[in-house]
Formats: sequence, structure tokens, C-alpha cells
Amino acid sequence: MKKWFVTWNRPEYKEWAKPIARGYLLIVLRTEKTRFLCVKAKLLMGKKGLPAFKVLEEKYYSSKPKASKQIKDWKGE
Repeated sequence: MKKWFVTWNRPEYKEWAKPIARGYLLIVLRTEKTRFLCVKAKLLMGKKGLPAFKVLEEKYYSSKPKASKQIKDWKGE
């Protein structure tokens, strides 16, 4: 099983990635003014140019503990 690795680690934006066929599975935790955004997406690598994104799930939470729980669930922790 391939492991998650950190791609961004800022107070307002955290992102993890895991290799999949043709790209990476991404999980994002973004701190907004009054809520927290959790996103699961695919980063699809083509043969040239910038990669494409396909959002699989997008959820908003009112607290960081709830958002962190969602991230752990998606990562299988």
C-alpha cells in the first residue's frame, strides 16, 4: 500500500498526496475565515502541460477537530 506524503504544510493550507494510476490522490484541508474546507481530488498527470484536477468530494466544517477527523477518515487513519 502506498503511503501519504505531505505536499503543503502551511497554517492556512495543508495537502497530502498518494500515488495512483496516472497521477495522485490529493487531500486538502484549507482554513477559511469562518469554516474549514476538506477536499478529496485526483491530480491527473498528462504527457505534457499542467496536470488536471478532478474533485471527488468537497465538505465544509465549522470546527477544526471535525475537519481533521474527515481528513483522517479519508487517509484511512
